[in-house]
Amino acid sequence: MDKIIIKKFPKVRELADELALVPLFDTNMDGEIKTQAVYRVGYELNGFFSEGEELLSNVNVLGRKEIGFLRRLDKKKRKEIFEKYLSYSFPVLVVTLENEIVDEIVEVAKKYNKPVLKSKNQTIEFIRNAKFYLQKALAEAVMIDNCILLDIYGVGILLKGYEDARLGATVELLERGHKFITDTRLKIQNVANRFILGSNTADKENGDSHFYLFGKDGNDIDVTTHFGIKSTRKNKKITLLVELEKWDEKKFYDRLGLDEVYEEFLGFKIPKVTLPVRKGRNLAIIIETAAINYRLKKTGVNSAEYFWKESRKLIEENKENKKRGLVVNDKTSMPVRYIKSRFNLNVLNGEELLDNKYITTTGVYRPSLALTGYFDMYGEEGYKGLQLFTETEFKYLESISVADRERNLERYLDEDFPAILISGVKKIPDYFFDKIIKKNIILLETEIDRSSHVVATFSAYLENYFAPSTSVHGVFVELYGFGVLLTGKSGIGKSETALELIHRGHRLIADDSVRFDKSVTGDINGRASKLPYFMEIRGLGIIDVKALYGVGAVRISKRLDMIIELQELKNGDYLTAMDYQESTEVILGNEVSKIKLYISSGRNAAAMVEIAVMNLMAKRMGYNSEEVYLKELKNKKYDN
Repeated sequence: MDKIIIKKFPKVRELADELALVPLFDTNMDGEIKTQAVYRVGYELNGFFSEGEELLSNVNVLGRKEIGFLRRLDKKKRKEIFEKYLSYSFPVLVVTLENEIVDEIVEVAKKYNKPVLKSKNQTIEFIRNAKFYLQKALAEAVMIDNCILLDIYGVGILLKGYEDARLGATVELLERGHKFITDTRLKIQNVANRFILGSNTADKENGDSHFYLFGKDGNDIDVTTHFGIKSTRKNKKITLLVELEKWDEKKFYDRLGLDEVYEEFLGFKIPKVTLPVRKGRNLAIIIETAAINYRLKKTGVNSAEYFWKESRKLIEENKENKKRGLVVNDKTSMPVRYIKSRFNLNVLNGEELLDNKYITTTGVYRPSLALTGYFDMYGEEGYKGLQLFTETEFKYLESISVADRERNLERYLDEDFPAILISGVKKIPDYFFDKIIKKNIILLETEIDRSSHVVATFSAYLENYFAPSTSVHGVFVELYGFGVLLTGKSGIGKSETALELIHRGHRLIADDSVRFDKSVTGDINGRASKLPYFMEIRGLGIIDVKALYGVGAVRISKRLDMIIELQELKNGDYLTAMDYQESTEVILGNEVSKIKLYISSGRNAAAMVEIAVMNLMAKRMGYNSEEVYLKELKNKKYDN
């Protein structure tokens, strides 16, 4: 960026115009104000003059309190004070009252050609407004070119870098309803070390003045005419710098977003994001997301940090599970805590064992034969299963002799099952509960009181958990009710395509790693392998889609209906490659519809994905556009 340092001092006339101050007599209003301070006169009214900057360069103000003090002095004393006070070189005196004392001040001020202005506001309000104006007007400033300042979702984004990409992204952002400040002669100011303000320095006081986006080779765009006056604004606080650069395959681009990078402007550090640019990458969508993500960070939510912390927790948990013999990836075991949490079960005993006892089978077992003393086949079915006790089991135990009950219970409770589940039991017998405590067995209680409902509900959950599964690299989204897996080589633009689909109203299920399970009904269902709702965008890092776009933009799982493989369309393929090629792919034994989409610069991948899914919808409804076309073509041939 080309920089020119500028220093401009506002005149008394400009202060008067900005704050609606009225001169009390005709005088020179072209004196310059060179400090940001507003001095409320004090010691001077008693005849003490400090000779400091307050009387040499600050705006001075007299309010109700000061006038009240002056009233107590005789007229001769007041005139002596005014003669001395108004001889100092401060640029202007502002009064907030009209009375005879003010008239005396005006009389002396005329002698020294000192401007005296009247404010309609109270003293405190005037001081606040004057300080704010002077902070902006006197802020250190530089003029910069070769960048573009935009207002995106209320975030002031300064775009710099790759010129073609900068201009193209700006046009699309304006089409999407964002605001343009300037792309040339941008003045930036450090306002009281609180923020950096960017302003368009062209004269915009005339209502007919337009904002222009200056293109290459004189192809300028009249922003006001093309996009309307609502698409422009005079200035904006700069809060985020986005640098665009040509994609370098050898360069590492931030994929987590943990490291904060800044660029300094006038001593003020502005957060910086570097976005690599390549053909087909929708920069406008990514820049919008950068703005929303910045706003989220300002609320104290850092998606990248949260993702990293939770990932480390998962890594440590997996290490612990492997030490305990739990095979994490293949889901051959489930800690009892999982099912306790899933169904909000009450823990009656064994809280400390919930993470150390595992369920390894899908069945829920009622130990009817075991309680009769028959254990011959029990080891084949019920050793590792969840055990269910209802009123029926306790009624049976109370129907047999105490000796048989003691013997059968002792033998049964020595088996190595993970936990016992109680359902619909009003009071657990002491003889049973005492043995549970003695043998330190996990005892859980469910609010579901129908045994058939318990078996069906818990078995279905366990069946899904232990169902055959596989992990696939890609992005899983829902479009028009269809579960669509986007695949393709790394860097092809899967995540960016999904991000634009989210902007179009579709939903994210999983990014990067998708876990598919085969349900008991035979459907293939997908969800995030690890942390759901997070997405990786090169240059931005990790973003939380649910936090950025709301719960309507995500869902936890979805049936897989279609696979779309994104492939790059090379120049040599332009005349030979079809827009998409249909086939199938087998996942967990099921054939899934698959197409290849060829994407390149000028082709909107998200729109092509939408069309492909709508075409699948039409086929499911019995309409095949290709067959209809060929049929019509054949009929036309015969007609000729």
